[in-house]
Amino acid sequence: MRTMTQAAGAGILLIAVCVLNAYAGGERTNIRGVGMARTFVAASRGLDAVGINPANLPAADEGTVSVSLMPLGLHVGTDFLNYGLYNEYFTGVESGNGREPRYLTDADKRKILESFPEETGRASAHLEVRPIGVSVQLWDLGRVALTLTDYVTVNAMVPRDYAEFMLYGNTPGSVYEFGETSAYASWLREYALSYGMAVPAPGFLQTLSAGVAIKLVHGFGHFEIDRFNTRLVTGMEGVLQGTVDVHGNISGSEPLRGSEDVAFQPFPAPAGTGFGFDLGLAGDVNEDLRVGVSVTDIGSVEWRQNLDEIVSSASITMDDPLNEAQRDSIEETVAGETQPGQPFTTSLPTTLRLGASVELHKVPALKRFLWGEWTFACDYNHGLVESAGSAVGGRLSMGLEFRPWSFLPLRTGASFGGPDHFNFAFGFGLHSGAFDLDLASEHLNFLFSEASLAHGSLAVGMRIRI
Repeated sequence: MRTMTQAAGAGILLIAVCVLNAYAGGERTNIRGVGMARTFVAASRGLDAVGINPANLPAADEGTVSVSLMPLGLHVGTDFLNYGLYNEYFTGVESGNGREPRYLTDADKRKILESFPEETGRASAHLEVRPIGVSVQLWDLGRVALTLTDYVTVNAMVPRDYAEFMLYGNTPGSVYEFGETSAYASWLREYALSYGMAVPAPGFLQTLSAGVAIKLVHGFGHFEIDRFNTRLVTGMEGVLQGTVDVHGNISGSEPLRGSEDVAFQPFPAPAGTGFGFDLGLAGDVNEDLRVGVSVTDIGSVEWRQNLDEIVSSASITMDDPLNEAQRDSIEETVAGETQPGQPFTTSLPTTLRLGASVELHKVPALKRFLWGEWTFACDYNHGLVESAGSAVGGRLSMGLEFRPWSFLPLRTGASFGGPDHFNFAFGFGLHSGAFDLDLASEHLNFLFSEASLAHGSLAVGMRIRI
C-alpha cells in the first residue's frame, strides 16, 4: 500500500510543488506600515500612501520632492505547518548512531492534521519591489506621485485530505476529495500615477482630502490551477479508483518560458496587459484624530500572449501497487497535458480599507504624561477577490509608532485574521531629515514561542527628501 500511496500522492502534489517553488514573494513597500503590522489606511503619508490610500498623499510629509530608493518587502509562510511541528515530526530522532527516522503514531498523525485551521490550508509568498518612486508637492494643488512597482506573488490552497492521504495511505474503504486544491502565481509590474488634494470638508470634519490612482499593469507571467476536482476511493479489496478533472492556465513572456535564444530582460514585452485604479478619502476629525477609507486595485489583467492550458480529465485504477506502468500512468494523468490555450482574464487584488489614527501626544488628557510623539492606529482591510495577491476575507490590525526623538521612530503592532491569522510586528527607522532608512518585520511571533514560527517577512527601504 505504501508504494500505491506514494505514486498517487506524488501525482496529486506535482502541480502544487511546481508552483510553490516557481515564485517567492502587496502592500509591503510601505516599510513604516509593515512595522505597525500593516496598519496604514489613515496613518500613511506621502509615498507611503501609494497603493494604500491616495487621499493621504498631500498629508504632512517633509520636503517638496520625495524619492524612494528601491524599497522592498518579502513574505513567505503557511498556516498549516510551523517550526514546532516540523522539528518534532520531520527531522528524525536522536540515537547513538545519529538521527534516525521517526515513525509516527496515530496520535502524531492526528496532531499534524489538527494543525490545519480549517478543511484547507494556505501557503503563500509575496515579493514587492519599487524601483521608481517619486512624489512632488504641487503647492496648494495637492501632491502627485509616480511609481513603478513589481509584484511577485503566489497562493496555494492545500486540502487537509491530501495530508491525511499521505499519512494514512489509501486504506480499504477510504475516500479522499481534493476539489479545494488551487494555486495562483503571478509577476505583475504596475505603473501608477497617484494624486491627492484637499477638498471642502463637511461640518463634522476639520479637513478632508480625496485621492485617485490610475494604473497601467503589465503581466510578465501567470500560472493558475483553477480546477482540481480529483477524488480517490479505495475499495475493501484494496483497489484504488478515482476521477481526475484538472484545469489550469499559463501565460508568460518569452524570457520566463525558457526560450534558449531569449535572454532575461528587465523590461520584457508583457504577456498580459490591464488597468486598475484606487480611490480614497481621508480627513481630520480634530487635531489628533484622523480617519480614512479607500478601495484599491480595482481592475483586471487580460492575458493574450504565449498561452497554454493544463488539462486532465480521466478515470484511474490501480490494483497492483508494484506495477510501475500503473504508477506512471496515475502521475501522468494527475499532472495533465499541456495544450495551446485561450486568452483569459485575472482580477487585481481588490481590497476595501478602513482606518483611524490618533496622535496621542496631542490628546489633552494624555499629552502631559507623554514624552515624545505617539501615534496609535487601527485598520480593517477586507480582500474582495481571490487572486495571486490576496485572499477573500478580513484582517484587523493595530499599530503604534513612538518617536522619543525625531530621528528615531520605533514601531510595533499586531494583526488578527487573514491568511496569517496572528502577527506581531516591529520596526524602526533612522531619519536625518533629508535621508530616511527604515527596517521592519511583521512576523516576530517566534519571540513568544519559537515553535509557532510559520511565517517570515522582511521589509527595508530608503528615501531622500528635498
